[in-house]
Amino acid sequence: MVDAAAPVLAAAVGRAVAQVDRHVTLCFLGAATSAQFAAVCERAAQLDATSFELVFERLELWRRSRILAATVAQVPAAGIALALALANAAQAVGLSPSLAEWRPHLTLMRGVTVGLAGPAADAAPADPEAPAGNATPLPRLTLRPTRFYLAESQGLGAHADIGAQVPRYARLVSWPLRS
Repeated sequence: MVDAAAPVLAAAVGRAVAQVDRHVTLCFLGAATSAQFAAVCERAAQLDATSFELVFERLELWRRSRILAATVAQVPAAGIALALALANAAQAVGLSPSLAEWRPHLTLMRGVTVGLAGPAADAAPADPEAPAGNATPLPRLTLRPTRFYLAESQGLGAHADIGAQVPRYARLVSWPLRS
């Protein structure tokens, strides 16, 4: 899919997201103490979540957050249930996760400023939670996750200047999804 989007990505001005950093966020937790982290992990381990399919088939420019993202037309119920369960677990331990409707997306570029024309540029919702408008179609990419994980974002520091492909997200712990 990323290869199929290459002409659109080449026309955009922004920073491509390294392959190692591409992910779909289920629930953004924000900063957590070590006690909150342990409690969220304990609650996540108790979830009996079912695997689901994400079919990415559109490319959207989100002007407010300045990202170019692959998005899904149909959000799976099992994914919604898992995202909600994780948000509830985070709230129960004193965190303040976003309670907006889950909108799965795969960020392909950040800091997009110019260079897109046509449907993708016109489809730009104000933020990731806004309803999608018209979008540029892409060849379908189907992902069927078998696990979900807790990751911590890391700064790139000096690596940003040399263009190194250093991961921005460290996977800390993961749990299986039921088939």
